[in-house]
Amino acid sequence: MAYLLAAGTERADGGGLMPVGAGGGKWEWGWEDAEEYCSLCEEYVPRLVEGTRVCRRCRRMQRRMGKYGLSIAKYNAIWRAQGFQCALCGDNSEACDGGIPHEAPAIWQIDHDHACCGPSRIRKCCVRGILCKPCNLNRLPVYEKWPPELRDSPRINAYLDAPPAQRPEAEVIKGRDDQYLPTSWSFIKDEQYAGKPALADLPRGVP
Repeated sequence: MAYLLAAGTERADGGGLMPVGAGGGKWEWGWEDAEEYCSLCEEYVPRLVEGTRVCRRCRRMQRRMGKYGLSIAKYNAIWRAQGFQCALCGDNSEACDGGIPHEAPAIWQIDHDHACCGPSRIRKCCVRGILCKPCNLNRLPVYEKWPPELRDSPRINAYLDAPPAQRPEAEVIKGRDDQYLPTSWSFIKDEQYAGKPALADLPRGVP
């Protein structure tokens, strides 16, 4: 169970003590009987995934992206290259999570070319971009089934001809794309790191 605590305080109501305030914010989330620290979301949690330094929620995120051959940093780079909006319809509306990882379920979906490496094998080269659910599940699949002479949408054709994930601007920028986890505040986080020089070796970064 999570509790909202003022930064710099401890919870001492029978649920175990847990120091918070390392993030420097006014309010922070503390976990009852939390003992272990996730190296990705930087939260104290009851336990990490065995053999890792990440919590279960971060591990699920890694697996979701790893299914498509993406790292979290590469996902951020693609999202940045798209202007933090659906690559097809331009939708950028999502529930505000205050920049806190895992606070709201991810609504964006990873689109890939099913014909690239076959239906049973997905690699990074298959990924085309990040779309909203309606575009990924309805609009784009229907459009791709139409005969070529009927596919007259300039926007969709441009997306298919030059997928955002395959463009040079979607290359990972060290010191920028590998410094945060995806949230509704990704564009704000990106701005924070955009002006900083790229680093070859970082003391900390997301994979």
